[in-house]
Amino acid sequence: MDTLKTRPTWFAALLPLLAVWQYGDRSIARSELFRMALSADAAANAARALERIADMRDRDGHAIEMHRDELRAIARTALAEFDRVPPVASCALTMQRLDGVG
Repeated sequence: MDTLKTRPTWFAALLPLLAVWQYGDRSIARSELFRMALSADAAANAARALERIADMRDRDGHAIEMHRDELRAIARTALAEFDRVPPVASCALTMQRLDGVG
C-alpha cells in the first residue's frame, strides 16, 4: 500500500456510500466502510507511535537521543498496520475520480 498517497475518505465518501447502502449493493458499501474504519485505526496507531517517538524522555526528563534501529522498529510497527487495510473498493475509486473532476 502506498501510504504517501493515502488520504482520508470519510468526508468525501460517506454520503455516497450511504446512498449505495440504501439504493445499491450493500456489500460494496459495507466493505468500503470496513476498509475506511481499518484505515482510521491504522492512522490512529501511527499517530500514537509518532507521539511516542517525539515524547521519549530519559529518567531525568530530558529528551533522549535514540538509536536509528529503535526509531525504525517503532515506525515499521506503526506502518505495518496499513498492511491490514484492504485495497479501495471500486465504488470508492469512482467517487474519488468524480470528486477530483469538480
